[in-house]
Amino acid sequence: MRRLLLLRHAKATPSTGHDDYERALVERGRRDAAAIGAFVAEAGMIPDLVIFSGALRARETAAIVMKAWPLRIEARAELSLYNATRAGVLAVVRALPDTAPSVLLVGHNPGLADLADDLVGGGAESEIARMAGKFPTSGLAALEFDVQRWRDVAPGSARLVRFATPDDVSAASV
Repeated sequence: MRRLLLLRHAKATPSTGHDDYERALVERGRRDAAAIGAFVAEAGMIPDLVIFSGALRARETAAIVMKAWPLRIEARAELSLYNATRAGVLAVVRALPDTAPSVLLVGHNPGLADLADDLVGGGAESEIARMAGKFPTSGLAALEFDVQRWRDVAPGSARLVRFATPDDVSAASV
């Protein structure tokens, strides 16, 4: 079995049309990323590997999420995740090392949300509909695949285990 956590980067400064790559997180984004990181730990879903886009907002999101975990996890940038289409994100997934059965990808919409929608073939219908309706900043889709190798991940082959947003996890911790 393989588990893929797809996390959209946290809320960042507004786009001004230039230097999009260096947009930093705003305070709300930092809080949301910390909440999602704590949720991942509490849910027992800490991955073996973290891969993030090279964009500043994705790097910051990954760093904040991982601070909430009791273990140090290998993390690295994958520059092709920035502005990646659904097919581009899928190519990254299929190239993941098989030695890491559970991976967190921190990336961007629309590619991330499009891939999540494309991969899901099962799970709670209400969660699938909610994810398809809106994949907000700091939104997290936890997908499980009954495959031995990452290269075998295909459209419709995942079960959506959980779709969580900062609002969900903040409300659950109150």
